[in-house]
Amino acid sequence: MELKTFSYIWRMAMRRKAACLLVVVSTVMMTIFMLFYPGLIDNTRKRLKETYDGITVTGSIISNEQESVPLIPGSLWKEMEESGYFRQLYGISDFNVRIFPKEILEEKTGAKPSGQRENIIFQSLLSQFETRDSGGLEGSMKAYNTFQAEDELVRIRDDIQWLEGYDESCLEGKERICILSEDLGYALGDTVPFLASVWVGEDKVEGIFHLKVVGTYPGKITGSLGGMPLKTMKELTETANTAHKQNGAYYEWAFCVDEIYFTIRNNQQLEKIKTGIIENGLLSSENSEFFQIRIDDRILKEAVGPIESNLAQLEGSYLFFFLMITAIGFFISFLLVRGRKPEYAVMRMLGESRMKITLKALLEQFVFCFGGVILGAGTVSFVEAESFRPAICAVILLCYTLGAAVAVMLTVRVDVMDILRDKE
Repeated sequence: MELKTFSYIWRMAMRRKAACLLVVVSTVMMTIFMLFYPGLIDNTRKRLKETYDGITVTGSIISNEQESVPLIPGSLWKEMEESGYFRQLYGISDFNVRIFPKEILEEKTGAKPSGQRENIIFQSLLSQFETRDSGGLEGSMKAYNTFQAEDELVRIRDDIQWLEGYDESCLEGKERICILSEDLGYALGDTVPFLASVWVGEDKVEGIFHLKVVGTYPGKITGSLGGMPLKTMKELTETANTAHKQNGAYYEWAFCVDEIYFTIRNNQQLEKIKTGIIENGLLSSENSEFFQIRIDDRILKEAVGPIESNLAQLEGSYLFFFLMITAIGFFISFLLVRGRKPEYAVMRMLGESRMKITLKALLEQFVFCFGGVILGAGTVSFVEAESFRPAICAVILLCYTLGAAVAVMLTVRVDVMDILRDKE
């Protein structure tokens, strides 16, 4: 039975070479096109991702008033750290301090004084700070969440001498440590007294604190007397506020960050991140009066805009081409089968059942279409194996077979004499 069936298909192919060749060639071309087209879309998506990943989007928090420095609340800084939106997040803060070079301090205290004696002498020198030339220095102590937050530190990183066991990562912790200029005379491992002086409203809050020197650098850093960890500064503000409350003073030295710089973690989610920044309170109407978040994504938009437009066109066209090709396959198969109505009528007159004729016609179209799909898929796999997609091949095969099935069922259910009469 199987040999007879395939013998029949072969005879039909020889008798209708042009029609059979049309089925095979059309399915080959359609299969090749539909398999290569998704690869074009995938390559465009890959290029888009590489472009997103290859461009760094930076941002900062700046003041709405150009002449003023923004003070970002510590709560906002914490939310930014926990948000997960940023690949790199740099925070810088500072406060006013007074310090004496080691030579001046040791001249009064002697070598290796006790902590109590050092504090007494330090306070004595502070009392003379503004009334006479005490030799003390007043300036800014900067606090960083990471070494890379300060460009000047990065510039002189090779010149910094570190205490054993410490390196650039020490600024990411909360130990009471600092980095000072060699000009102050302090050696690595020395503990240095500072006087913090900050304004809280109309009240000036002062307090003595000590930091261990773990790094020294030659010369000076513009605008500061030294550097310390940002987490240590936060801990100092909390300690100071607790002490003030215990003494009956209820004003608070609020922990704030003066400058924030960041890079976006996932550029493809940039618009979502912008929305999340607002929704999560990182930038609300309450604080936007004083500062704003600026994200510089101009270069990214210029680079990905044309690629995204091209990708949208390819994806939209793919659906159109897919529907068109499947429809063409359906109608080619439909028309070829409908053109054989007289032949099916003769087969009916010779005693073959409707079911048998239907199965023969479907098998014939299936074999020709399957051959074309195999040839097309084989060509694609030979050129680019990754482009082979069985699902697309199955859909093309299904559409051809479905077209044949509809045509056959419409044909064989008609009376034989009506078919022959239409032929005449």
